[in-house]
Amino acid sequence: MMVILVAALPATAATPALATAAPLTMYVSPDGRDGADGTRQDPFPTVEQARDALAGRTSARSPGVVRIRGGLYRTSRTIQLIGERNSYITYAAYPGERVEFAGVTTLSPEKFRRLSDLPAGEAKWSSRSRVRESVSGNVFVYDLAAEGIPAGRLNKNGFNWKPQPYAPELITDDVAQTLAQYPNGGEKLDRADLTVKEAPKGARDYFSDKTADGTTMPYEDMLKLPGPAYTAVDPALKERSATWAPPGGTPDNTTYETDGWLSGYFGNNYANDRVRLDSVNGDELRTRYPTMYAATDKWTSFVAQNVLSELDAEGEYYIDRWNGGGVLYYYPPGGTVEGKRISLTSFDAPFFTLENVKGVTLKGLRLNGTTGTGVRLLDAESCTIDGLEILNVSMDAVAIGEANDAITAVAEYRTSRGGHRNRVVNSTLHDLGGGGVFTAGGDRDSLERGDHVVEHNEIYDFSKLATYTPAGYLYGVGNTFRYNNVHDAPHMAIQIMGNDMEVSHNRFENLVTHASDQGVIYAGRDYTYLNNVISYNLFRNVGPKGNQAVYMDDGMSGMVIHHNFFDGAQHGLFYQSGHSNVATDNVFKDVTYVGHDKLYHESGGRLPVPNSKVVVERFNDMLKIGDGTGFTNTRENVEKWYRHYGRQYPNIRSWYVPADSSGRICTAVGTTECTEAYVWRDPDSVYVPSHNVLTRSVSIASGGFAYTDDAGGLSNQTFNPDFDSYNVSKDTAAGFAFDPVTGKFDAAATPLNSAEGFGRRWVREWNARFTLEGIGPH
Repeated sequence: MMVILVAALPATAATPALATAAPLTMYVSPDGRDGADGTRQDPFPTVEQARDALAGRTSARSPGVVRIRGGLYRTSRTIQLIGERNSYITYAAYPGERVEFAGVTTLSPEKFRRLSDLPAGEAKWSSRSRVRESVSGNVFVYDLAAEGIPAGRLNKNGFNWKPQPYAPELITDDVAQTLAQYPNGGEKLDRADLTVKEAPKGARDYFSDKTADGTTMPYEDMLKLPGPAYTAVDPALKERSATWAPPGGTPDNTTYETDGWLSGYFGNNYANDRVRLDSVNGDELRTRYPTMYAATDKWTSFVAQNVLSELDAEGEYYIDRWNGGGVLYYYPPGGTVEGKRISLTSFDAPFFTLENVKGVTLKGLRLNGTTGTGVRLLDAESCTIDGLEILNVSMDAVAIGEANDAITAVAEYRTSRGGHRNRVVNSTLHDLGGGGVFTAGGDRDSLERGDHVVEHNEIYDFSKLATYTPAGYLYGVGNTFRYNNVHDAPHMAIQIMGNDMEVSHNRFENLVTHASDQGVIYAGRDYTYLNNVISYNLFRNVGPKGNQAVYMDDGMSGMVIHHNFFDGAQHGLFYQSGHSNVATDNVFKDVTYVGHDKLYHESGGRLPVPNSKVVVERFNDMLKIGDGTGFTNTRENVEKWYRHYGRQYPNIRSWYVPADSSGRICTAVGTTECTEAYVWRDPDSVYVPSHNVLTRSVSIASGGFAYTDDAGGLSNQTFNPDFDSYNVSKDTAAGFAFDPVTGKFDAAATPLNSAEGFGRRWVREWNARFTLEGIGPH
């Protein structure tokens, strides 16, 4: 055996300092056999067997490769890659071959039966009488139970509820079909159709920041709270909803729906929810399960879902689970199942779990269909998701690390198990019930970075089942989302809950299309989410009225927004009660308002401020010196914060939450303590929107900044006299010699060359740094 002492060799271009052995290679094929040796000529039948053959044999210097031959791999359990023994291995599709891991069960067209051909009186098909006669000739049924195919169940899901597995989805030709609903398409039931009859408190009222004693109701007890009741005011709705649930007593499967739900917006216009229809009696519709926010007529916007009697449009389906029946009803596009690839998501777990591993890569694979998460990484280091297509996943496509529940509602928010330096690159993530890539990395107490990177991906058709499930979750410290093409989704694209994040060089298009009071990029409820940089992005076609491109909510501070192109939105930026937010060198085109603000000073300066418990406790959690327990941080960590941010925020050591001499937060303005000057005027008070900047904005056919009209004449400009400075405006892009297609200025012709605050150097820098090329998978 020859031993090479690598350290003794000089590090030159010809002789690298670290020699790496040729990788150990195993092969997997759908045609492989048990007992194989894993060679190209004799491949394994499963990835697990290849994994086990390499276990303990790989290292950073001697990596392994599992080459997976083309074909379809039916998935019934998670492929688990755990620990050092399974590290430094690449699992890759064989070059030029398509590899698909399918968490779906194929439903053969030959096994579908036309509803009109079923025998009369057979108990299995007892619910068939609920199908509308007008469409029954186009409806097909499939006996799932006869083949042991799981029918799943519908669970209580929604904003701030603990995520539960979703019901199996029907997929035809790679497109998720629609659970039978009313109304169809993009229409919604609203207060013209039904009004709130009874509106019990929402579950949100029982979280610790809302209760008198500061405790949170146990989750299982929350689920027992009463749901809202409605009155059908539209005669047509009253007639058709009569069978959506039994009037009371024993349900009759031949007449009444047994598992109908209302799904959409109940108590606001930005966070969805779901309640089960419990009974319908006359014009009264009663529900089971509470809403998170108390229901109001103003925000009613939902559909009746999972209702067989409303299966009346192409692409709709329904699974009858009554008494374990397991019967699928389907109205296929074109009224026929012939020639279609039809499947049902039957898998309810990740395709891959990477746990306590280093240097693992998944490359070039297609992961299709799970009611859970696509790929999960826990305590993983330097792992890569490269060139994957992940589709028809009910939750998130990729999840790196974990976070606790109810993240926006309570102060005790934590991330864990994120690892470091993991990457998701060159992948296509689409048709997702949840989000794209969840990244929880880094430690906020000490500002240790996670250094996860999500880049050169295309992410679209996400958040189909849940709100607050963005294309990119940036949680923790020091994670990056760049050069991604994100488009076509009903809700936000990015949610930031942490520090030192980078969101750059992305295309954000056709987003927040079915929400309001929301943003393409959303961050908030923490004064200490500092130095999050939003730069060189395109924001195009931002949702309906009431939305903004960048939403800085409830005390959000320290955001840096520069060199972005905002093209088509009601609001570009929303400054809400935070400080030290800087927006500079941005272009706004066809934006109704460049931005707007909202101050804690509104309505006479009410104390405590809205959501005070959350924002105050989160501030203390990072910057109040203590032993690190409760809502304090250690002196060592606080000093790290001051050193880390001292130059960017020179007054950070002086920031304070207004409190009296006993340390209790101010609840009223006084003459000796909690004075007007101390609470509402001092720029170091976190309630004061100080050090905010909006400068060098290029406005094309756009409105100016809309200052609040509910703060007694106060606004961001009151506390920042130079706010909204060096801004220029024209009615057309040609007026600035600006090309909206490329996002570039004509450097020779643009009048910005001589505009105060701009100049030729500014134009050169914009043209050099802003680009719409190289975005999306390579």
